[in-house]
Amino acid sequence: MSILGFVIITAAVFFASEFFASKWESERLLKAELKDSSGNSWNLSKLKDKFGIIYFGYTYCPDICPTALNDLSIALEGMGHDRHLYQPIFISVDPGRDTRQVIKEYILHFDQNLLGLTGTSTQLKSFTFNIGATFALQKKGPSDQDYVVNHTIGYFMVTSTGQKLPVPIRKNPKELRKVIIKVKNKILENITGE
Repeated sequence: MSILGFVIITAAVFFASEFFASKWESERLLKAELKDSSGNSWNLSKLKDKFGIIYFGYTYCPDICPTALNDLSIALEGMGHDRHLYQPIFISVDPGRDTRQVIKEYILHFDQNLLGLTGTSTQLKSFTFNIGATFALQKKGPSDQDYVVNHTIGYFMVTSTGQKLPVPIRKNPKELRKVIIKVKNKILENITGE
């Protein structure tokens, strides 16, 4: 009996901890502010009733970032009449080189609705931490301008209420589209409790 009681208490503490940690992260994520490529403040509330699909990267990325953004654009293009449900978002985690103008020009190569965002290093660290992503500049020295930025590879789906789930990279846009729909449905299940 005491072992069963211990297991029940341990499980209850685990699930309660998970619930409050997730709630805390969501609240902090809702407060996080970034800037769009026009210099306007942006936070999750701007999504309103859309599902945001975030990709963290940087414009100097030679291959992974442009491929991921291109795949996302193609996946969303194939959504048909449901395309309006999604807001693609590129968040640059390289504020030293990716100015608003650089981001504005970069996102023109992808989905016409792609939203480009960035912030200060502190703002970006807060936002990525609370969504479950990371990034790190790999500079050889303070004046190094030819550096790589290591960052989480994958997408995150978010809502204006702070709901969030990862969307893993897929081999092609068609597979990515299927995963996006599954993640959206999972978020809807979490919201409605069904």
